[in-house]
Amino acid sequence: MQILPIIFIDSLRVMIFILVQVLIAITNTILMKRLGKFAKAKRQPKVSILVPARNEQETIANCVKSLLSQKYENYEVIVLNDNSQDRTGEILKSIQSERLRIIEGKPLPKGWIGKSWASQQLATEANSEFIFFTDADTIHQPMTVPYAVEAMETGNIDLVTGIIGSKTITFGELITVPFPTWSIFTILPLVVAYTLPRSTAFSAANGKFMFFRKKVYDKIGGHAAIKENAVEDIELAKLVKKNGYKWRLLDASRLVSCRMYHNFSEALDGFTKNYFALFGYKILIAVFVWCWMALITFYPIVTLFKNSIDRGFWYAVFSMIGTGLLWFLTSVKFGFPLYLFLLYPLIISISIFIGIRSMFLTITGKTIWKGRRIEPSKIRWL
Repeated sequence: MQILPIIFIDSLRVMIFILVQVLIAITNTILMKRLGKFAKAKRQPKVSILVPARNEQETIANCVKSLLSQKYENYEVIVLNDNSQDRTGEILKSIQSERLRIIEGKPLPKGWIGKSWASQQLATEANSEFIFFTDADTIHQPMTVPYAVEAMETGNIDLVTGIIGSKTITFGELITVPFPTWSIFTILPLVVAYTLPRSTAFSAANGKFMFFRKKVYDKIGGHAAIKENAVEDIELAKLVKKNGYKWRLLDASRLVSCRMYHNFSEALDGFTKNYFALFGYKILIAVFVWCWMALITFYPIVTLFKNSIDRGFWYAVFSMIGTGLLWFLTSVKFGFPLYLFLLYPLIISISIFIGIRSMFLTITGKTIWKGRRIEPSKIRWL
């Protein structure tokens, strides 16, 4: 019974892994520049802000109004009403602005994920130099677009994507919503991602903030190239890197905010559609990652209950301190409650459960989002 832990995991290995995470978080803090920290752009190229909206009556008005309040001269807002069954279309028609254009979505073709189809239709309508995909539940500060253009222009970037601010009001949101941000911030080494510009293994993106050069978006095939994948944002980022274009992940948390879900049930369903897709629908990789997350979280805790105080005990102590520091740094940088580190065992447990649920429902063809079944074309063992 002792062979497995000796070969695969012990307190020292866990501590080393967590210390590497701490190093990643520190370097990411430096490399993940904040929007607004770039030099002023010398020109104002036209920007098309593209918003897919399906059954968004609770949020669409505030989102569009915030986008229409940008301190930037050369832009338009195009919203696609994606066959909404609520008052989304009616609310959109009540908003009067010369900058706003509303289009009605076409029926979803076979083989497409709904959001990708809506986004592709929006991109077809846009003729600007830059296109900015965002979601209907976001709120944007007036300098969002000018600061994004500054980053694109002065950094000569082809895709700017950003981590935005996430509002967590209920306890159910607090134990689900921060995990994706924590994962990117502490596991994705931007120093490696930027050093290996064509490596798709080191990619991340946020569909709520995808600022493209339109010609680059078209050259990589747009959303049509990843039409069956539920994590269309990450797949687009991979295509950008694979084709040799410049991608940057920035901190947009002080400019854009979102309350993704309003309770645990909504978060459960929302993340269930994505978590298996994050691993390319590869079963063994997903199982390995979730098992590893469980081990590095709970192995140190279990070790503390040993009768003897030896090196393993102290390794476990340092591991837990390091993990707490990771969650604290995430909270400080992205605006989560500072006490979040106290909840990390629960957050990881819930995330693992959602990951397993996502895999099971996807394999059995039962993943549904906003009334549509999500059916990926390829589910593989490895």
